Amino acid sequence: MTAPRTWDLGRLRMSVGYGRQRGGRYYSPVEVGEWVQQERRRGASLAECAATLNLDGVGHIGRFPRLLNLREDIRHLVDWGTPHGAIGFSAAVELAKLRSENEQREVANAVLKHGLTSREIRQIAQLRRRSDRSVAEAIEDGLRMRDKVVRHYVFLGSVSAGIGDYIANREQGQRDALLRHSIEKVGLKGATGKLGTQIFTLAGGDDFAQSMQEIGNDDIEWKMLIAMEEEVSRERAEG
Repeated sequence: MTAPRTWDLGRLRMSVGYGRQRGGRYYSPVEVGEWVQQERRRGASLAECAATLNLDGVGHIGRFPRLLNLREDIRHLVDWGTPHGAIGFSAAVELAKLRSENEQREVANAVLKHGLTSREIRQIAQLRRRSDRSVAEAIEDGLRMRDKVVRHYVFLGSVSAGIGDYIANREQGQRDALLRHSIEKVGLKGATGKLGTQIFTLAGGDDFAQSMQEIGNDDIEWKMLIAMEEEVSRERAEG
């Protein structure tokens, strides 16, 4: 049986503390959701969880565990605010309402490529429920309503088994820092990224697309894997 995860309550409070935090948001929204779920299984109420994190009421705290309805291979993409190359918290809450994992993946890709907002995701979900249109058609309908269509480029790669166990025991912020260092080593320009335990995601604009072409699309994954393995080896050596 897996031992319960140990949490730093101070960092949890800073993570959900909006502009009041001084040390940054150490935990991702999904990790906050995992803490709430763990506390609920121990018998705590949502009100008690909210009080522990210095939040008023249960409305906001209740949104975090909903993120655990997301398929596992996109949870690492969820971040605070409206980040480029990731899925913002509010958008992720709307995305988690889609019951089909395939539809979640389809909409998540659209968020990364086109920067869909939480309102647009809500509209896509409503159109999907109220008509026989596919998610792809609903996304296209939503994009046609925009004055200007934003397009980003996305690259997905697999995480090697050699580092999977190591990064699985790291917080999301630590994983993303490792990925940033690897992006710099490979020399990808204009790229942001999120590192999960099984896959990594890179995103960016035209400069990123040009950089991928210069490096070679077929070579990016193995070069990133080598860079990540080197970063893990360095971290292990530093203790």
